[in-house]
Amino acid sequence: MGGESFVARVVSNRMQKTVVVAVDYVVWRPKLKVYEKRTHKHFAHDENQECNIGDTVRILRTQRFSKHKSYKLENILRRVNVYTPEVGAAAAEAALANRQDSRSAVDLAQEQLQLAKQRFEHLKQLRDEYEQRTAAQELVLEAETTSSHSISSSSDDSA
Repeated sequence: MGGESFVARVVSNRMQKTVVVAVDYVVWRPKLKVYEKRTHKHFAHDENQECNIGDTVRILRTQRFSKHKSYKLENILRRVNVYTPEVGAAAAEAALANRQDSRSAVDLAQEQLQLAKQRFEHLKQLRDEYEQRTAAQELVLEAETTSSHSISSSSDDSA
């Protein structure tokens, strides 16, 4: 597969001033009536050695640099986050500082236990209020039914 320029992803940067990029493309298979995805790898010249594995790049066809290398890196379209020792050390120091400022696990567990007890007491209080309200409503209903029975029985006696 050849062409003037491609958008590809870097799959290896272990060689000096050379990266291996993978170009994905699709091909129509008439017998199966489906598109087939294919990947072709090209060597590309990376003069400044600035590509990392996973970067999306544009490569351009040029005069051959060597037996296998006939593309050069035109530009990097999207970089991938790469771990560096400096960034890792800074993250470790920040995590250590946060851990020293925070309370111990026992203190946190005791605080969570106190909050759970408070929520439980609140729920018990709500349940008691609900039971009192339902009991009062039942008493009102009983009073209404007994009064309606007494009114209907007195009307039956007069007839």
